Amino acid sequence: MPWDKPYHPPKNQRLDPELYTHANRVYFMTVHAYMNQTPFVRADLNQLVLDVLCEEQTRQNCTVFTFCLMPNHLHFLVSPGRDGISALTFTDQFKGKATNASWPVNWRGKLWQPRYYDHIVRTEEDLQAISEYILNNPIRKGLVSNREDWQWGGQMNPLPY
Repeated sequence: MPWDKPYHPPKNQRLDPELYTHANRVYFMTVHAYMNQTPFVRADLNQLVLDVLCEEQTRQNCTVFTFCLMPNHLHFLVSPGRDGISALTFTDQFKGKATNASWPVNWRGKLWQPRYYDHIVRTEEDLQAISEYILNNPIRKGLVSNREDWQWGGQMNPLPY
């Protein structure tokens, strides 16, 4: 029997937003490019996106640790600078600012998917493993042989523990 009901995409399964507002926690974020595009193959756009990420950490009182901009997505670890500041708000505002900043360099339309993956880092071991995962992403994708050769990834700030 064919499915005859209208399709409704799943609602966001995110945890309670309050869990993303603790200064002593680190959050692992993955943001994908809109509609599986690969916009991050241009040095000017890549640098612009990373500049916005750096500026937003100051403006929003958050700290970005490890990051890696891939051709179709961005991974980063972030922590609020004090309780009450949201890592979710940081990510949403970063996405908007980066999109707006991309238009003068001839990007047209949306830059990011509306949703993104987030994960609360629970232990020091998890933090180290996730940081290594982020930094080794270009190697796994066959873009470089050594992670030091990937100019769009690294540490903005030392890991907190």
